[in-house]
Amino acid sequence: MKKIALYSILAVAGMALCACNEDYKDWAEPTSPVDPGEVFISFTPSAVNALDLRGMTADSVVAFNPNLDVNFDGSEVTYDVTIFNADKSESVTIAADKMGRMRRSELQGAIISLFGNIEQARQTKMDILAHILYDGVMTTSKATDVPITVTPQQQELPPVWFIMGNCIGVGTFVNNAVMGLYTSTVAMYVNPLNYDELIFPTYLCDNAQFKIILKPGNREMFIGGETYNDNYTVANAGYYKVIVNTADTTMHVEEMPGDYTVYESMSLSTGLEMKLITKSATGINHDWHADLNVTADTEVKFVANDGTTWGCADFPAGKAAKNGAGIPVKAGNYKVVFNDIMGTFRFIEK
Repeated sequence: MKKIALYSILAVAGMALCACNEDYKDWAEPTSPVDPGEVFISFTPSAVNALDLRGMTADSVVAFNPNLDVNFDGSEVTYDVTIFNADKSESVTIAADKMGRMRRSELQGAIISLFGNIEQARQTKMDILAHILYDGVMTTSKATDVPITVTPQQQELPPVWFIMGNCIGVGTFVNNAVMGLYTSTVAMYVNPLNYDELIFPTYLCDNAQFKIILKPGNREMFIGGETYNDNYTVANAGYYKVIVNTADTTMHVEEMPGDYTVYESMSLSTGLEMKLITKSATGINHDWHADLNVTADTEVKFVANDGTTWGCADFPAGKAAKNGAGIPVKAGNYKVVFNDIMGTFRFIEK
């Protein structure tokens, strides 16, 4: 088997788009000629022109020029691309193929998640990790701070769906538009990476049962079983993410390993106290709600009892980051729901 000598050029790209290869310095430049028996790899990704996703219909888009140079044939190459927000406090990682192409929907979701659902050009940076498989050996090479500029297409919010179950809210299946609203039937959140999906990150008890309904009081539009009396069951207690695709009304559940802070109280930065949602003895609360009447455009944040704050530049739904910017709330009357696990929120007009 050939020995691999990796001479990776870690690209610290300039902000100018379409940067030339001369803009990158080889930090691992060899001091002696390469052994002919070795494999030489040079990875110098460069930026592409600004991407405007508005009206784009193609399934994929080229996000960077790989500029991968090797002295052998038959290698397999893939990339993991990590896109950052302005201060690098948040990031989203997307897969790309050997041409630097990624799914348009995933890039769209990443930009909206990091910068908000606004049609505005966003200049940011990417870290790109190349995975090169040759002769049974996997080699990696990383480039940092590669620039990218993307204008996302503003997304329409999906309808509000509700979840109810034996350890969510008050722990009952009261499907009533008044009695169960935000107590038994709890509003789900928009997936910040895919606006066709709703999510509900939560703690589920042993033998947790739940279902999803479109409108409290209605027994026709539901997800979780073949008939309304059926429920979806999760056997083992733990943290899970319930994901609903509103386009085809399908659902799946993912585990969420890790430890999550349980806050004693939550409020809006206006001073309005939020009420906890899960009060069931078998549940753990991470969801909060409040009725908010705003007479003029303003900005608000979510504030926990220990002083932790969440915010972002998106409205009326999104994913707030810890210590993020104020949420630009427009004048109106809202039911506000917030999840402190993921920072997801939604301002629902009343």
